[in-house]
Formats: sequence, structure tokens, C-alpha cells
Amino acid sequence: MSKELEDLLIKEIKNNGPIPFSKFMDLCLYHPHLGYYRKAYLPIGKGGDFYTSPCVHSIFGHTIARQIIEFIKAIENDDIFLIEAGAGRGHLARDIGEYLKSKNIKLKLIIIEPHNLFREIQFREVKDFYSEVLFLNTPNELPSLNGIFYCNELFDSFPVEIIENIDDTIYQVYVDFEKGVFKEILLPLSDNIRNFLDFWNLEIPAGFRTEISPLSISFYEELLKKIKKGFSLIIDYGYTKEEFFESHRRKGTLMCYKNHLADENPYELVGEKDITAHINFSMLSVVGESLSFETIGFTDQQYFLMGCGILEEIEILKNKLTQDEYEKEICKIKNLILHSMGSIFKFLCQ
Repeated sequence: MSKELEDLLIKEIKNNGPIPFSKFMDLCLYHPHLGYYRKAYLPIGKGGDFYTSPCVHSIFGHTIARQIIEFIKAIENDDIFLIEAGAGRGHLARDIGEYLKSKNIKLKLIIIEPHNLFREIQFREVKDFYSEVLFLNTPNELPSLNGIFYCNELFDSFPVEIIENIDDTIYQVYVDFEKGVFKEILLPLSDNIRNFLDFWNLEIPAGFRTEISPLSISFYEELLKKIKKGFSLIIDYGYTKEEFFESHRRKGTLMCYKNHLADENPYELVGEKDITAHINFSMLSVVGESLSFETIGFTDQQYFLMGCGILEEIEILKNKLTQDEYEKEICKIKNLILHSMGSIFKFLCQ
């Protein structure tokens, strides 16, 4: 456990009382100096805490680029931006740009990234494939533009509130510190969270707890308002509104990851492991539709990649490699479409 971060959280609670879970999660992940995602390394890949699809194989980005080319044709404008948020090491933007460049397409890229160290890493990866690379802190800084927004595992990283229905009364989870440990307590809903639940007509069944992320909804809304004409492609793990309340999800979806192992306790090893929750695709879809971004498709990763031509890309790759090289590469690629990644991750296209 990060002693400095632990002390900071304890001080915050002692000075101001129990804090909403979203604040606890935000400090654990995004404290400017001590947060999990603010360290000098990105915990992705074999030596990190979890894998993402872009770090598995470049064919992931190449296949998505095939769909982006179709978006470009539909926009019918010479001045089109690609927009990514949550770009990590920049691998997805690099692989998309590499494919577009091979087709003589060079777009401008905007990356929404507040962390200067990550900006440096991302710029090194993408600079050779785009006519211009711009960095912004928030979607509010975007100009009005024609563009294609895409993200991979962005929305699952937003801080969430945990809410729970006990005997038909809805409570909000706060975090306290008592007898040397962080502990949850249930308190009445804050006005903001009550208003959010009312706006979305979100009814939590008795005996269930679930997560909501007003911040992620606001982020998506702010971003889409800046796009005059374009498309959005969200890649993440999550469910529809109804799926969240299937009987086997009574405890919600919050999970932690460290060294490729999962656990359900965010109150241990604070600042040293990822904290995440499944996203609500229904809410994001409604946000898009309210801003004239019609939902074009919602499907599993395996079906999206197959539909966009990953088999053709595999065949092209095969023709460039020896048999031994090909067998090594195809083992990696199978993880994207045949194993858990292929069904867990969803694509929402608007």
C-alpha cells in the first residue's frame, strides 16, 4: 500500500468525514503524484497488471482502421480529425495511423490526455503517422469539428458511485477509516446522485448494489457536442441497462487488478492496483442519440473484427511471414477473437 496515499486518504476522512466512493476511487487512481495512473509507468501488458487489445497485436488497430476508412467516406469532408481519449501508450492510435498511412490517408489526431508523461509516450508512438498531433486536457477544449471519436477501455476507468438497495431504500456507499482499516458505510443519497437516478429512471432492485458514473456520461456528452459531423466508436466491457440487474450481479461489477489477478477489495493496496467497473452501454447510447448520433451497431468484439475484415488482414499477414512466424502471430491474434477478449469486450458504434 502507498503509505503517502493512505495517509492522505485518512487525513481527508478525519477532516471532512466519510467520503463518497467516487472520491476514494478518484484519489486512488488519479491523485496527481500518488495515483495508480499517475506513476512513471503504464501497468499494461505482460509485465503489468492487465492486458488490453491493442497490446495483444497490431492487427486490432489495423482492422479498426478499415472501419474508420468507411467513416471517412461517409463524412464527405477533407478536414477530418481522429479523436482518442484514454490512449495509454498510444499503441491503438499508432496502429490505426500506420494502416491509414499505408492507404495514403493522413489525418490530424487529437488525443485528450491531461498527463504530460503519457503525452510524451503517446507522441513518440504516433508522430510518424498523422499530419498533425494535438493534445488537450478535456473535451471542453475541443473546437467544433468534423471527426471520428474512438476509445478503448476509457469509460471503465472513470470513478464510480456505488449504490445499494436494502429493503427498498437506496443508499450510497461512502468510505470511512476505523480501527486501522478503510470500511464502507451506507448513507442517504446525495442530491446529485438522487437527481441522476431520477433523470435516468434507474431503478435498483431490492438486494442489489450497482455502480454509476455521472462523470463518464458528462464526458461523453461534452465531447459529442463538439463534433459537427462524424462518428463514435466505444470499445469496452459492460452491459445494457437491463443486464446489470440479472440475478448473478447482485454485488455489482467493481473489480481490482494487480499482476493479472483480480480481486473485489479496493481498500487494500490503495494506489497499487487498478479499480474498475463495467460500463452502462445503454446510457452512452442514449447520450449519443440525444445529440443526433444514431446507434449504428452494438456487438461483441469478435463479431466486429470479423465484420471489418480481420480474416483478410490475417491472410495478408500470413503471406509476409514464414510458417513459424505466422504460427506465433496467430496465437496472439486468436486472443482477440476466440477467447475471452472476443466476447467480453463490446463495440458501440454511433
